[in-house]
Amino acid sequence: MAMSHRLYTMMAIALCAVALSCTRNPDAGGKIRDDLPLHQLRNGDLLFRCGTSTESQVVVSADKNGGVYSHVGIAFNDGRTWRVVHAVPGESADGVDRVKVEPVDSFFLTTRAVHGAAMRLQGCSAQAAQQAAQLAARKKGVEFDDDYNWTDSTRLYCTELVQRAYETVGVDLSGGRITHVVLPFFKGDVVFPSDIQRNDSLKVVFSF
Repeated sequence: MAMSHRLYTMMAIALCAVALSCTRNPDAGGKIRDDLPLHQLRNGDLLFRCGTSTESQVVVSADKNGGVYSHVGIAFNDGRTWRVVHAVPGESADGVDRVKVEPVDSFFLTTRAVHGAAMRLQGCSAQAAQQAAQLAARKKGVEFDDDYNWTDSTRLYCTELVQRAYETVGVDLSGGRITHVVLPFFKGDVVFPSDIQRNDSLKVVFSF
């Protein structure tokens, strides 16, 4: 088992899950939702979800902002289907947690998402949003940052990935919002999905 996996589990069991991901199930199974209006998506839309795992619920409980989502990624169309790029632990086949790209259908599987939403940044051009999505997609394979170190971009966690991608097109998604966490196995400043969701320019495209 990878170190990131062990650390993530320890933090969750100790009610110290500051991880910003929802699932720890690399072979999720579950059903594809047939009510997702994927045709409404635009490149660069942010996809939020809250998963079915205990860790996901702990993450939401630990969110001082009252957020309901514990994970976020960026949507893009590869010319064939809608995909999402996101940094997530516990979903790799080889035990090394990385930034991954997968179909949006898989991201929102019933076993991976209790509820979720797609949100669009108003005032951001389609071209800039697409560029942010493309930049994020180029991070595929980058290792997951299980230290949640905002100052080190050589590894990435979920909100860090989307924040960095949009920063390259001149957009500060979190608006400087950051959550200070003090827990037995972790102490530091972390950007939660709710820190990004509170951006007043984000508008819901669809939710379930």
